Amino acid sequence: MGCPDAFIRGENGAGGSARHSSTGFVHVGNAGCRRRTAEPVWTAVGALELMESATDWISKGTEQATMRIAQDQRRNRTLDALQPAPKAEGSLLRRKIRVLHVLTTEVRGGIEEGVLSLLRHLDRDEFAPALACPAALISAYGRELEELDLNVYSLPPLSRPYQLGAMVRMARVLRSASPDVVHTHLFVATLCVAPMAKLCGVPLVIESCRIHEGWRRGIWKSYRIDRWVNHLVDANIAISESLRRYLTEEKRFPPEKVVVIRNGRELSRVVSDSGCDLNDLRGEFHLQPQELVISVPGRLEVQKGHAYLLEALPEVLAHFHSLRVLLVGEGSLRAQIAAETGRRGLGDHVVLTGYRRDVYDILRISDLVVLPSLWEGLPLTAIEAGALGKPILATSVDGTPEVVLHGETGWLVPAANSAELAKAMCRLLGDPDLRHRLGERAREYVVQHYSFSRVVAETEQLYLRLCRHLTA
Repeated sequence: MGCPDAFIRGENGAGGSARHSSTGFVHVGNAGCRRRTAEPVWTAVGALELMESATDWISKGTEQATMRIAQDQRRNRTLDALQPAPKAEGSLLRRKIRVLHVLTTEVRGGIEEGVLSLLRHLDRDEFAPALACPAALISAYGRELEELDLNVYSLPPLSRPYQLGAMVRMARVLRSASPDVVHTHLFVATLCVAPMAKLCGVPLVIESCRIHEGWRRGIWKSYRIDRWVNHLVDANIAISESLRRYLTEEKRFPPEKVVVIRNGRELSRVVSDSGCDLNDLRGEFHLQPQELVISVPGRLEVQKGHAYLLEALPEVLAHFHSLRVLLVGEGSLRAQIAAETGRRGLGDHVVLTGYRRDVYDILRISDLVVLPSLWEGLPLTAIEAGALGKPILATSVDGTPEVVLHGETGWLVPAANSAELAKAMCRLLGDPDLRHRLGERAREYVVQHYSFSRVVAETEQLYLRLCRHLTA
């Protein structure tokens, strides 16, 4: 059984690309790109036996399936395919710790930005980071990834643990990278990678929970599969206090395994001068000097709540005729949102900008930033808008109230409530002094609580603590 398509659907980002070979290996950095061939990791019989076990385990979620995987692991120890690549000699803590980050998404969004920032700032004296992700995401990262000195492994789209070809590639990557730590981001990555990582002898698996999974229905809502997979995970990172409660109370993960490392952002990159002429940017969108601008950054997916924003806009436009709304991002709902915009007669006021690399400049020309999400983790958009001194109107979901303090650093409304959203937009658009006050307080709060240096330090401490426990 696979995950819902809405969860795994992706987009191709713009920008540069990194070269990758048929083995899925890329080296990105100052030394240029290198290719090497990974040895085949499975015999056909071993692969089929393993995938049969994995499918059984995921579909049944029982102790019998878990025991069968353990039996298969013991039986396959004689196969070179499941033996990890030779480790460097010496104690784990007397050499650099190899950390492989795994993303299975193809979209460059907030989660992917956070992983890129972490790869950029991990201490190279202590750690040797690497990244495994789909080729579309490598392309979307472009030059920003090329500038980093790390190994990058190209993966095919991976959403189900019984995708034999993709799982064989994942096993090859694990053998080639020989990581001490596999760090997965989001549940689908953990579902597919954690069993393979343990079978390939990876000592530590860490999962980052970055979002409340509002997509879940049916068997996925019971979290039984999550709890069985979590037996293979050594630590769960929650990026907000709300997500810690989600993991311990809803998913019922052991509290002692859950560590809160609150989201953060590279604030210096957000506030740095891009050299963009903001008047030219306004001209690109044909904005008139008197027009108010609302920006809505986010993927065009159900999670981001665009349907309720479009439903609210006619009421807002009845009071504010000179208003332009910029929907900044791409996604699977683009055609549907464009059609709904036309149906509601909003075509003169709503602009679908597509994926933009100059999102911070778009925030700079905005009078108000709106985040109408139905579920979240701890939204980077709120941190970025705050760093730029922009007021934000958001829905009171999950970790959002931890960064958007109602009436202090922003404004909160209930989710999926277009009437309250319209009322709040009118309130804020009609009171420039309130917008200024909220924006300035947001800037102070974000600088004090959401620097990325804290995220890096706490993540490094977790890696070191787990590795010390292994060698104790």
